[in-house]
Amino acid sequence: MLLTNRWALKFPAITEWRLFLHGLLANMQEATFSKTRHLKLCPVKFSVPGGFLVVMPRAEELSRDEFYSLDVGSFVHSGDLAVPVENKLSSFGKYRGRVVATDYGS
Repeated sequence: MLLTNRWALKFPAITEWRLFLHGLLANMQEATFSKTRHLKLCPVKFSVPGGFLVVMPRAEELSRDEFYSLDVGSFVHSGDLAVPVENKLSSFGKYRGRVVATDYGS
């Protein structure tokens, strides 16, 4: 992943074949899920077919206190979408004032 002031550019890892394939699939899943425009997902603004690149707005990092006060279970299983996000600080951020999943291609 490459972070700029405004954007998060997600590429699959090239260190190992298995991780590369997993990264392609995760990026494709994020591009597909983002089309739902669900408010709990950081939106994908651009993607390359096949999962080679996903571009999202850069979300503000959560503090540890914000993360520990987040009810991840309720975040994941509420409403009309089960958000496929890992229970770790780096999987969440704040976008336009709300907590969103930033890494939901698991």
